[in-house]
This record gives sequence, structure tokens and C-alpha cells, in this order.
Amino acid sequence: MKNIHRITGITTSIFILSHLINHSMAWFGIEQHQKCLDTLRQVYRIPFIEVILIGCFLFQIVSGIKLLLDLRKKKNKNTYEKIQYYTGLAIAYFLIQHIPATIGQRFIYEFDTNFYFAARVVNQKPWLYYFVPYYIIGVMAMGIHIANIHKNKISSRIGIKNATIHFYLITAFFALLTFIILFSLMGGRYDFSIPINYNVY
Repeated sequence: MKNIHRITGITTSIFILSHLINHSMAWFGIEQHQKCLDTLRQVYRIPFIEVILIGCFLFQIVSGIKLLLDLRKKKNKNTYEKIQYYTGLAIAYFLIQHIPATIGQRFIYEFDTNFYFAARVVNQKPWLYYFVPYYIIGVMAMGIHIANIHKNKISSRIGIKNATIHFYLITAFFALLTFIILFSLMGGRYDFSIPINYNVY
């Protein structure tokens, strides 16, 4: 299970990174965000690829929870295991909510899950009090999870000191992405109005 979890983890991580970079394009304007989104959708919305991606995410959630339960039983966890445990919990929570929300609203409400879909919940009260921390924790948990795995894998080759530097650089990169995305979505770069049809809850 660990090997399949790793493979599907790499697959989903590539998608998530491209998704985050897409959101960061909002820094340059909503049109630039949409252009990037349309380009990526030409790939990941191919039915075959979309089914594989959803399957990878579902396997990540199920296998991740199983691994977390196994790790929970272990006594005297090392630092690597503790970081994986807590970031894994945050990622699982994020994905369990985020995937049904994006897919469900796309098919049920039949509107585009674009810039306005994400921006609405981080701008309007009371939703922003939940979704701003939700997005910060979700993105940062993913970044730290990836950074921790990378540090663990590479430390034997480049040394613990250099591997730790890699850990902080990857974490800082995700922190920067988080700031750019939320600052843009919350209107820090320019003013925008949320279309009324996006007020679905």
C-alpha cells in the first residue's frame, strides 16, 4: 500500500502544484488566471485522465487515513513521522471537503469552478472566517508534507544540514504561493465583484 500511496501521491502532487500555480496567476489578473485554467483543463479534463486523477485522490485519502491510523498506534514517533502524521491529517480533511465541493458544484449547479468560485468564500462573511484558515492550513500542510518527504529521502545523499535547507526552501515556496493566492483572491491586487450566481450557499 505504501508504494501505491507514494505513486498516487506523486501524481496528485503534480496536479496540486499546477493547480496552485494556476491560482497564483490571479496575481496578474483574472483573465490570466482563466487562460492558465483553460490550458490546464485541456489536459486534466480529458475524461480518462480525470477519472485517473479522481481515483488517485480517493486512494490517497483512503490509504492515507489507513497509514495515519497505523502511525497513531506507534509509540516514540520520530520528528519525520510526527510531521507526516499531523500534516497528513490536515491534508485528508482538506481533500475530503474540497473534492466533493468542486466536483459537486460543477455538476449540480452547472457553473464554472473558476476564480470567482474560490474568491467568493474568502471574501464574503461569514464564510471567510472558515475558508481563509482552511486554505492556509490546507496549502501549507501539503507543502510541509512534501518538504518532509523530500528531506527524508535526500538527507542520506547530501547530508542532514543541506536536506534541512531544502525543507525550509520548499516550505517557504508554499508559504509564498499561499500569500500570493489569498492576497489576489481577497482583492489585494485589484477590485472585482463576485457574480450573483456564485452565491449558492
